[in-house]
Amino acid sequence: MKEPIPVELLEKYVNGTCTELEAAKVKNWYLSFEDADDHVSTINVTEEEELEQRIYNHILHNIGLSEKEEEEVPVVRSRSTFLRVLYSIAGAAAAVVLVAGSFLLYRNHKTTIIQSSESNTEQLVSVTNNTGQIYKAILPDKSAVWLNPLAQLTYPKVFGTKSRMVTISGECFFEVTKNPNCPFIINSRAIVTKVWGTSFLVRDNDRSNSAEVSVLTGKVSVSIKKTDNADHSALVLEKGDVMLYPHQKAIYLIDQHILKPEVEKVAPELQIWKRVNLLFENKPLREIIPVLNANYHVHIKASSEKLNHYILNADLEGFNLPDVLEALKKSLNVNYEIEENEITLE
Repeated sequence: MKEPIPVELLEKYVNGTCTELEAAKVKNWYLSFEDADDHVSTINVTEEEELEQRIYNHILHNIGLSEKEEEEVPVVRSRSTFLRVLYSIAGAAAAVVLVAGSFLLYRNHKTTIIQSSESNTEQLVSVTNNTGQIYKAILPDKSAVWLNPLAQLTYPKVFGTKSRMVTISGECFFEVTKNPNCPFIINSRAIVTKVWGTSFLVRDNDRSNSAEVSVLTGKVSVSIKKTDNADHSALVLEKGDVMLYPHQKAIYLIDQHILKPEVEKVAPELQIWKRVNLLFENKPLREIIPVLNANYHVHIKASSEKLNHYILNADLEGFNLPDVLEALKKSLNVNYEIEENEITLE
């Protein structure tokens, strides 16, 4: 653990009463955790979330945050740095105030572990996003899945050796870890999507008469789902399947039983998933929002004039829009709600 700095100095930093020299000392102490052992990098996602929640509950139990304490918080450079600092200083009340404003993570999603009916030993993890935000889940193979509001995802707690089978409902964006020896297969209500190493969007839910798959990178094949008991685990192209490449989409019209490809330059629904390089050096939110709107082709607005004056200093290299929104939540304590193509910062 790094050499601690006086609690009184942290209190002065939070209150904005320290000198430039003292402020530099606090910042150097914070950045010293960049390469430190965080004690949590080897735990899985579920254990990490439980750890964060326990620390957060401890914060709420021991201190009360005033509006002034929540207004100014240091910019979080990365998730790993944030966890290192949080893990190291959670025992000191004044130090906790330093990070508590940026630790208001949303917990309004539901994760359950259920027993598979097909096996007495296999366990399935079911995730339901009940928020108005985008929730990111990390699978056992390190693939990432972003669940849009109301989406559901079910996957084995441990993937098998022959295939990686997941089930979804709603709209989910995938970034799949390549493993040619273990195909990644997505079952949804009406279609089956087989992954050949890619990032793509699947939209299939009970509220629509169609299902869609849009590819950002790599390639996938899409087929009409025959029966729930059919074997879809083999990574083979069958008659009637549609192969998709970057910026291509397949639409399945359920009522007409028609699966057809479409070619677009860039599908509008893929814009927010593009990874771009953004750098903001002490920029107010009112200047950041137009940049985000232009890069991701969305409409972001602030719910109050106060938010427009929040200052961000961050290097967002290779971030998609959900990553950016999560960074704003953790660094500026800014929440958000999504409704169709409009995002409101709160």
